[in-house]
Formats: sequence, C-alpha cells, structure tokens
Amino acid sequence: MSERPPPFFIFSAMRSGTTMLRLMLDRHPRLAVPSESYFIPTLWRRRRRYGPAGMVRDPAPFLADLERQLGYRLWELPAEAVAARVSPGMTLSDAIEEVFGAYAAHRGKEWWGDMTPNYVNHLPLLERLFPQARFVHLVRDGRNVALSVLDLGRLHRQAATPAFYWARAIRRGRRAQRRLGDRYTEVRYEDLVADPERELRRLCEFLSIPYHPAVVEHDPDAAERVPDQVRHMHTRVSLPPTRGLRDWRTQMSAADLRGFEAVAGRTLDQTGYPRSGVEVGWRDAVGARARLVAFRTRVLLRLLRKGR
Repeated sequence: MSERPPPFFIFSAMRSGTTMLRLMLDRHPRLAVPSESYFIPTLWRRRRRYGPAGMVRDPAPFLADLERQLGYRLWELPAEAVAARVSPGMTLSDAIEEVFGAYAAHRGKEWWGDMTPNYVNHLPLLERLFPQARFVHLVRDGRNVALSVLDLGRLHRQAATPAFYWARAIRRGRRAQRRLGDRYTEVRYEDLVADPERELRRLCEFLSIPYHPAVVEHDPDAAERVPDQVRHMHTRVSLPPTRGLRDWRTQMSAADLRGFEAVAGRTLDQTGYPRSGVEVGWRDAVGARARLVAFRTRVLLRLLRKGR
C-alpha cells in the first residue's frame, strides 16, 4: 500500500447510511472524514474569480468564497489553518485538497476522504478535478431510504417522491461506474450492518488504507462528532450497527409500497432488492407521477418564498 493513499468520495442517495459509514472511517487513527462538504461545485462555478485555466492565482477570493460555505463552516476549522496551505499558482484541485488536508491535520491525522451524498449529482466534475480519486457508492434498499426520508417530516409526504430521487441516484452512480472502472466500488448498507468488519476490511483495501480495528469499535458518543446544526437528523448514529431499524416489510403502508414500486420497481430489480409482491397498476403509476409534480411545486414555492 502506498504511503499516501488517493483521496476518496463517498456518495449515495440521501438517507442511505453515509453518516454511519463516515463515522466508522473517521475513527481510523490516520484518516479524517469530515461532515458533508458541499462546497466543491460552488468553488468550481466561481473558478474564474481565482485565476485563468483552473489556477488559483489569488487565494484571497478562493478563501473568501470557501468561508461563506455552510458545509465548510460546520467543520469549525480555523481560517488560518487553510490560508497557510493555499498559495498562489496552485490548481483549483490542489487548493481544494489543501482544504481537506488542513482539516485532517487539525484533527492530528494524515489522510482524508469526503462524504457528501449529493455529490452523486456531480461525479463528472469530481472525476475531472481528482483523476486519482476513488469513489464509493453506498447503496441501500430504497424503501428503507424512503421510510427514513418520510420520518424527517419535511416536503416529502409519500414514498413515491423519495423513490424518484433514489432511483436517479442509483442510475447516476452506476453510470459513473462504467467510466471509473476499478476506481469505483459499491458498499451495500445491509452488508455493512450485518458484518461491519468484513465490509470495512474490503473497503480499506479498495481505498489503499491499512485496516485498523478502531473502525468497527462501538462509539457511544458518535453523535458528538456530528455538527450541532444537523444532529437532529442523525439520532441513531450512537447505536452500534443494527439490522432492522428501518424495515419496509413492517413499517411501510401498502399504498406507499405501490407508489414506491410504481416509480422505482425496475431499479429495485437492477440492484437485487426483491419487490414486495404488492400489485402495481396504471393508477399507481399515474398517482405517483402526480405526487412528484406536487412535490416539485412545493419545493419551488419554498424557494420562491426564501428568495423574497
């Protein structure tokens, strides 16, 4: 294994267990995996402020944009720790690597990885910026993903709407697999919960990181390593990996099962998750599409209200 492993990115559909996996890997004594970054696409869109041809000629606007990003602010990383590492003439990708390197060093560690589920929507950009990076797609039964999304009590009201986003995330991840080849791997949430040591040994080998038993040790204070602002969304991270916390077989209504499988039944088949056996008809498909339109309308109205 190399002395300095390549960076890696963990992505998924939302509520697939990425925080659990992040906290496991972050227990490794040499590896730091911060909470969701989100800022890489924003810095890329603003790259012309920093210099030509993807260069950071002037670090000042780069650092100013970085410090405005919520994901970065939640790291509570001293600004001077980053400023000391970003110098004129770096490429944008090198400057971003230094941001993560500063976080790792602040935690007394050498290596870093990123866990941002939403980056499933930005994989071509990450591949371009980090040509040596490894990519980890965490896959979970979409019906349990939907249960978790609905429990948040936000804009999603029926399982048909998270079904759409789960299926889209699976498609985008597997499309990247065709481009990335052996730089891509999948981890199945259910396998990770059933046998954490086996799955984490396999994952560490893929990441070129020596396995350390700390990654499977139970941490009853794991919630303290989740930013205060989002801790309410991760109430179970202090539990040891536990099967059955979400179980669509007993916790999802027949109506929600029909709605979910009307939208994402084929994706369940493609990922090897057995269908429920409920009968899905054309009315379910039409109703699911109507609920998706209604959901998008609610999202748009919320954005418009925020923009006032």
